This record gives sequence, C-alpha cells and structure tokens, in this order.
Amino acid sequence: MAPTEQNNLGFNVSGLLKDRVGAMREHELDEPVLVLDEETRATNLYGNARLLRINSGVLAEGQIAADVTLECSRCLILLSSRLRVEFTEEYRPLVDVQTGTPLEVLQEGETDDDFSRLTPNHILDLSEPVRQSILVDLPYNPLCRQDCAGLCPQCGVDLNAEDCGHRHERTDNRLAALAALLDRDDQPN
Repeated sequence: MAPTEQNNLGFNVSGLLKDRVGAMREHELDEPVLVLDEETRATNLYGNARLLRINSGVLAEGQIAADVTLECSRCLILLSSRLRVEFTEEYRPLVDVQTGTPLEVLQEGETDDDFSRLTPNHILDLSEPVRQSILVDLPYNPLCRQDCAGLCPQCGVDLNAEDCGHRHERTDNRLAALAALLDRDDQPN
C-alpha cells in the first residue's frame, strides 16, 4: 500500500534523518482498516512505533493491536479475534536528505529483502511490516470455541446448533493402516 493522506501508518522522517545517530521519535498508530490479503482485513488498528536513527537509515519497532474476522475451521461461522503483534523493520533512504543526491542503497552481500526503503520524499510506511506481522500471527486453524463440534460430514448441519441423527465418529486416518491390521488379527483362522 502506497502512503496516502488517509494512511496513518506513514511518517515523514526527513527531520530524523538530519538528526544524530541514536535520535528517536515515537508515534501513535491508528488506522481504521488494513488489507491483509484478498479475503482478510484488519480493523481498528491501534498501537505505537519507535523510530530510531541508525547509521544506514531508520529502525522502526512497535506494537499494534487489531481486530480480524476469521472463519471457524470446523463450523465455518465468522468470529472476531483481537490480535496483538510486534514488528521491527529497517528503512533506508533512496536520496540524501541534505542534497537530494541518489544513494547507493545496497551494500556488499545485501539483497532488497534485507530492509525496506523510504520514499524519495522520506516517507516511512509501516503498512507492510504491520501487515506481515498480523498475517504471521493469525491462527492456523481458528476455532469459535475449543469444543466446536463442526459440521456433519454427511448432511452439513452445524452440530453445535442441532443433532442431525447421523453417527459421527472421530477417527485419525493416520492410524487407519494399524486399525486394519488389528481387525485382521481379530478374524478367526
């Protein structure tokens, strides 16, 4: 996401770049919506960031909390989850803040994936590190509750709401071969 006037996760750091190494600025983060992927949005983002002047640019560290609506992996109902994540990202300028001269950003042995870049106007946008931190922290199999019964595999009824009358056995297919051997041993010769 490119920094815009509506994005509260972007900061002009030209003043910080002119300051000495070790100088620090703190910012409050407040963003109504952040797109995480095609299907998922984080809402009500709130937190803080500390921007530290380092030799190569700016180091951004912070914490943010956000609401994310997910689908229960068993019964498919929507559930809201409040996540709290931390992020850290290094930013380097593309142009010298004093002269406007383009800077050599990569040093020997580095790749473009090692850090983020400031815009030519010295805007530091936290959207991507915040987005990535939230995505990494999303639960792999979200559940509406620990004992969620899920959906009936035969008729699709939500088993948390009603009993459809079908027999529901929970089997672990990883042990199916062992169960077949045990059944074979139980057969009379």
